[in-house]
Amino acid sequence: MKTLYLTLMLIFFGLLSVSSQELGYINDSDGYTNLREDQSAESNIIGVITNGQEFQYFPDKTSSWWKVQFYHRTGYMHKSRIKSFATAKMEISKFYKDYFSANRNNVELSQGNNEKLFLLTEKFPLASLEAFCEQNKEIQDYLVSQYKQPIHDLIDLQLIYSRLSNLKSVCQEKKNILDAIRQAGRGLGLVFKDSNTSFLEIPEYNNPQNRKNLVNGSFTSTIKGKPITFYLNHSEIDKFSKMFYQGQFTLFDNSETFRFIDSVMTKNKETQPFYFYLFNSIISMSDGALSEYIAGVCLDYFELYTCEYFSSVESKEYNVNETEWTTYIGWQLYAQPEFEKFKNKMEMKLRNSCSQYYDDWRVFSEKAEKYLEE
Repeated sequence: MKTLYLTLMLIFFGLLSVSSQELGYINDSDGYTNLREDQSAESNIIGVITNGQEFQYFPDKTSSWWKVQFYHRTGYMHKSRIKSFATAKMEISKFYKDYFSANRNNVELSQGNNEKLFLLTEKFPLASLEAFCEQNKEIQDYLVSQYKQPIHDLIDLQLIYSRLSNLKSVCQEKKNILDAIRQAGRGLGLVFKDSNTSFLEIPEYNNPQNRKNLVNGSFTSTIKGKPITFYLNHSEIDKFSKMFYQGQFTLFDNSETFRFIDSVMTKNKETQPFYFYLFNSIISMSDGALSEYIAGVCLDYFELYTCEYFSSVESKEYNVNETEWTTYIGWQLYAQPEFEKFKNKMEMKLRNSCSQYYDDWRVFSEKAEKYLEE
């Protein structure tokens, strides 16, 4: 009884911390924050959280690194990178009121507020929606009128629309905002695509808690000159690929895994760099039946994007493991006659399309051919 009384007194006076679970967003100008394995900036990265994604965190008065639970992963994040849902909602609610009462004849102020309205909705979708639903009708109507006329050309209306439409909320006024954004999109010639920005339910086999050795461990800030958030927010990139990059999906011999591995064959020049980056991460960790599937994709990719492959190796941006590539292709072309056909086809393509990589190709083919001899 004395021990219990002492514990309660320490908690009351704030001398003993109690971790309470809270809802939060990232607070990072880069648009994403790394989730760490341990309480240190040198600890391994086990995932990534982007703007607009909510997570649970546990404030700790004794540490600057707070425990974070994000879907299937639990790790740590520096407290400076966390913004509480309650704080975000309060600040947004105040902004709504200030925006409504601001001098509308001040063009510069009005344009700045309009841009901020969309940016807040993009970064804090649920907090923005809940704050909106708590405003009186006059303020709501004014905000809806502003959602219909975005001022800034770089506002990503598709992303904002997708994030809002995927929210699970009892707020009935959500429809009014979505209708306004659709109207704004039509005025700009946009047709919004149904894009699920929420993480999908995954088979238990793909739960990263079950197969941690096949979870992504390769992270970057940019790919081909574009920030990683460009790809993680891109509506044309499938959800499982994004989940794999963010540490929320582990590889397995199933259709969900094969589907996004096949995406490396896309002809979309905007999204292809992201898929190629992921594919090289996958190559370095695959095993078993998955390796057999990857060998086929390696060969297909190399035959279609021969010049792009060597350019990627040269840039060193994609962490291309040439030994793995030559091994997989040699494995796939285990019969010598098949390899000779492949070799002749590639040599002709290189001479005609990118002869500057011909010497690189000779080294590559020699390595692949050695695999046939083993």
